[in-house]
Amino acid sequence: MTNAVTEAAIKEADQAFSRQVTNQVARLTGELNRLEQLLTAGMVDRRVLANFRYAVDRARQTGWQIEKWLDGDSRELSTLITEERVGCIARMCNHLASELEIEGTNVGGADALRTALLRLDTVLNRRT
Repeated sequence: MTNAVTEAAIKEADQAFSRQVTNQVARLTGELNRLEQLLTAGMVDRRVLANFRYAVDRARQTGWQIEKWLDGDSRELSTLITEERVGCIARMCNHLASELEIEGTNVGGADALRTALLRLDTVLNRRT
């Protein structure tokens, strides 16, 4: 294949992917609007609702970072996304710590979480 054909194929694939993402965002927006109406009934498990709120917040924050990048933020998109993930994980850790203090019970997966946090701490200490 020639360079022109390869570039045209890549451009076409990028456009198809862009349309797919745009359609997915539009579909989810409609579903979220419908879900908002259902949530007003208040009949949902508190933990499920908290997890949902975190997922929506992560998607919202990631969307905001991408919008900043599309609007000309000079930093790499991967840097913006990583910064958002760091903030999200910090918020989740604080929320989890509060939840575990209140419950006072042992939970499954604590050892795996401890191991992951120690690894992250090691990596962060190397970078600072």
